[in-house]
Amino acid sequence: MIVTEIFPSKYLKGIDLKGPVTVTIEDVRAEIMYLPGKGQVTGYVLYCQRAKKGVILTRALAMQIALLLGDPDTDNWCGKRITLYGEPMTVAGIARVAIRARATQ
Repeated sequence: MIVTEIFPSKYLKGIDLKGPVTVTIEDVRAEIMYLPGKGQVTGYVLYCQRAKKGVILTRALAMQIALLLGDPDTDNWCGKRITLYGEPMTVAGIARVAIRARATQ
């Protein structure tokens, strides 16, 4: 069995991306989520048209998108297209795949 199928996530993770995917932003919403060691926190989630899962907006991803779109106001991102891709990295000694954004081609 595949671990991500045994323990599915409500949100898209970098490891879920099998290559770059171009999406159209539908909404950015505040949501209550649970973080180990921090409990319930308010996080922000990027939703895209025809996508099954939202993407948790980290500070790095949000800043990338703001720079790409030339607009720091998430209310103005709706209808804009970006390409999401996975970027391997190490966080606190653990290998992960972060979701990053670039301009569509």
